[in-house]
Formats: sequence, structure tokens, C-alpha cells
Amino acid sequence: MRRSYLFIPGDVPSMLQNLDVFDADAVIIDFEDGVHPDQKEDARQLTRAFLIHHTPRNVAVFVRVNAFEETAWFQKDLKALSGLPITGIVLPKAHPKDVPHVVKALEGAQLPSYILALLETPEVFFHAHDLASHKAIQGLLLGGEDLTQAFGIPRTLEGEEILFARSTIVYAAKAWQKEAIDTPFTTVDDREGLLVDARKAVALGFSGKAAIHPNHIEDLHDAFAPSSAAIAAAERIVKRSETLKSMRFSLDGKMVDKPVVERARALLSRVSSRR
Repeated sequence: MRRSYLFIPGDVPSMLQNLDVFDADAVIIDFEDGVHPDQKEDARQLTRAFLIHHTPRNVAVFVRVNAFEETAWFQKDLKALSGLPITGIVLPKAHPKDVPHVVKALEGAQLPSYILALLETPEVFFHAHDLASHKAIQGLLLGGEDLTQAFGIPRTLEGEEILFARSTIVYAAKAWQKEAIDTPFTTVDDREGLLVDARKAVALGFSGKAAIHPNHIEDLHDAFAPSSAAIAAAERIVKRSETLKSMRFSLDGKMVDKPVVERARALLSRVSSRR
């Protein structure tokens, strides 16, 4: 599971050239909302030229293409990406009815059928389960800004206005063992607010969070990392289970059963994989 997804505008050469030094688990090169319509072709050509001659290291590379309904732009995006070594795409305004057509287009462009679905319209949250169930959909990403704009309401630090959307994404993603990726925190220089927002995402069950600035990456990784106390507790639970050869026992006056042991093992597995 990836903790951080950093958006990078595809028409800014300096950002592209440094995409693998920002320490994000993944980058999302943007062809959509982060690029002015007059600059979209520049973004396509710059990205293609960069990825032909440079293989990013230690970072997954996604491209947020234009929405499938924007037929001409979508087709031009895939043509520019054809055959490039990207991990997958981020699909804006995702809807399950479009996924088979998108997969066919990806196959035709010799690109992996690996899609992160961006949920950002009110109607699609009633289809989150269908999206997550598709084998090409590897994760669900919340577009909080576009969603609240559609409702005509402001985004707040408390996030009550997107609680249903967040919960829906987590439930659908977990049901199908897919990634649940939270919406970016859009204030660049509010570290305290970022940490509050990221910890809320962790508490709700998200596996990672998108970001709009490289300065957010370290704090996101801290927020999604288990505390030393949580790691120590997990180690004790697993050790006790192995010693007793049991999935049900008492530890520190509390009953421990199979779900608790399995959660402890999963936590330690995540920690081990990131060392």
C-alpha cells in the first residue's frame, strides 16, 4: 500500500525532472485540472519526452488523464503515453459504465490496465462498490474539492461535509482489497492542519493520501506510520500467540482473539515492507 501520491503538473519541466527525488511513494503526472487547456499538448509532449529518456526509481508513476467523456483529450492523452513505462492512470470523473471502454483503450495504447478511479461527482458514490469490484480498478481516490464544489459548499478542516464520501470509499475499497486514497490537503503552509487531516484519514481506514506539494510528503508518511508503541504492542501480541500456539488469550488484562492477532501481524508486515 502506498502512503503518498504527489500530484505534479505535466507542463512543468522542473517538477518532472525531480519526480523521483520527492520521496513520495507515487507521483501523479497531471494532464487534467492542473494544466490549462492551452498547455495540455505541452504537458503530453514534455511527459513523453521525459519518460522515454528517464526511468524513475523507487516511485510509482501514474498519469491523471482527462476524463473519458472528454473524448478528444482522452484519446490524445493515451496516444502520447502509448508504450511508456507508467504504473497506471488516474481516471477523473470515474464511472463503472466507462471502465470497460477505458480498459480497451489502454490495451490499444500498450499501457497497463491499472486504474485509480477518482470519485468526485455526487452520483458516483452510489456506484463505488461497482467501481471497486472491477479487476482493473486498483484504488479509489477521493476528489474532495470537486465534490464540494458540486454541492456548492466549502471544504473545512473538520471535514464533516465529506465524511460520507470518505466512508463510502473506504468501505468499497476494503471490501475488494483495493487502495483507499484520501483527497489532498490543499493549504501548502499549514502543517498542523495537514497532520490533523491526515490523521483523520488514517483513523477512517484510508491506506494513503494524495498531496499537492512536496513539502507534505514527510508529514504524510509520519501520519500513516504506526507509532513505536503500536509496533511494540503488535510484537508482543504476535509473540504471545506464537508462544501459546493460540489465537485466543489474555494479555495485560485484555482478551485477544483472532482478528486482533491478524491485525497485529498485518501491521508488522507493513512496517517490515517499508524498511
